Amino acid sequence: MTLFKKPTYTRNPEGKPRKVGFEFELAGIEPQACAELVADLFDGTIQAKHSLEIEIAGTPMGTFKVELDAKMLKDIAKKLEKEQPEAKNKLLDTNSISTYISKWVGELAGQVVPLEIVTPPLICEQFQQLETLRKELCKKKATGTKAAFTNAFGMHINPEITSKKVEHIHDIMRAFLVLYPWLKEVMEIDLSRQLLTYIDPFPNEYVTLVLAENYAPSLDGFIDDYLEHNPTRNRVLDMLPLFAYLKPDSLDGLKEEDRKLVKARPTFHYRLPNCEIDNPDWSIARDWNYWVEIEKLAEDKQKLANMASAYLTFLDKPFHAFSNNWVEQITSEFGYETQ
Repeated sequence: MTLFKKPTYTRNPEGKPRKVGFEFELAGIEPQACAELVADLFDGTIQAKHSLEIEIAGTPMGTFKVELDAKMLKDIAKKLEKEQPEAKNKLLDTNSISTYISKWVGELAGQVVPLEIVTPPLICEQFQQLETLRKELCKKKATGTKAAFTNAFGMHINPEITSKKVEHIHDIMRAFLVLYPWLKEVMEIDLSRQLLTYIDPFPNEYVTLVLAENYAPSLDGFIDDYLEHNPTRNRVLDMLPLFAYLKPDSLDGLKEEDRKLVKARPTFHYRLPNCEIDNPDWSIARDWNYWVEIEKLAEDKQKLANMASAYLTFLDKPFHAFSNNWVEQITSEFGYETQ
């Protein structure tokens, strides 16, 4: 059994125990059945907001959410289930019909779009319970990333920041950028997820900017540079929720459809891992532990500087995009394993 490693940073900026939220995308199970499983497992109470978004409150860990990851379907359900005035002489009961249609939409959508389980923020000691949830979902025949080519499902990890200082945030980004090719290989990121835009890599212009030895921006400068090169939510390490928390007006220049989907929170929004919920050989702990490697490298300033310099040299070579040499270099020079 793979155990969850403790993160390098254990306290948030207020000195309290640091927390991490998880999001799991899956299919093959209806929203109601999924919510009942979570409620039974963690002794919670189901509180349906509507048939496509359900909260499980009162667990010892906090409130879980089960929802369909399809904004349009959720909006339809909300509209259908609003109280409608019953006009006289109407032959049809519009409220009954709307409830039926919404239930049908939920049942269908559970098979064709991702169902998402959103955990409350958890302390490290609670992480292991997520493996119990994974095993129970597997028993219920829930399906994950590799069950079908169309299942571009991910597990998102939202680690709380440990400092609001730009130096910390910058180092986490630098560590992620130099490890990204290795992470993609060791986690065997599914081709369907790479082909879609949800986890686009950072453009090379941004990578070289951030890894440059003389790059030492203010927080405002770091945010401005990020948004100039990445005016989108679709990045493997999505920084927009954190920026919205630190500087609420910083996202004003984004497209409205992107801006309104960003939820401000003091976390990194790490979107890279698959969600192989139906694979008995996969574990949540394994991919969490790879995030811990990012934090360990961010803390090791000299090693991070050496790797950043070496990666910039690699990126400067012709045809580097078609080479696996950087992953091999990480293994041979910096001690990272590929198996």
